[in-house]
Amino acid sequence: MKDKRRQPRHPVILKVDYRDINRFFTDFAENLSVGGMFIATRNPLPPGTILTVEFMLPDSSLRVKTRAEVMWSRKYPKSPSQKKGMGIRFQDLTSEDKKKIDLLVSKLKVGLV
Repeated sequence: MKDKRRQPRHPVILKVDYRDINRFFTDFAENLSVGGMFIATRNPLPPGTILTVEFMLPDSSLRVKTRAEVMWSRKYPKSPSQKKGMGIRFQDLTSEDKKKIDLLVSKLKVGLV
């Protein structure tokens, strides 16, 4: 599968609360970019699902809350190094949240977090 991301994702573990139209979930994101994240979950939702996603960035007391779309899901990993989960793309991050995520990703690149 060709990687179509505009921004590279970087490893980070974040607790993520998310919901679709009628269900609530809590799982962990394992990577992050300004464009989206991978959420490891035993029950990935189908591509096209619209979510409301909330999470806190490390060293921040403010929550990021945004809409997102499930872009792909992996129910059956092809290797032991892969996990079940889904890739989501953020849809309406505020400019302030984009700056906070971009700062965190910059720190992750150079190993400051």
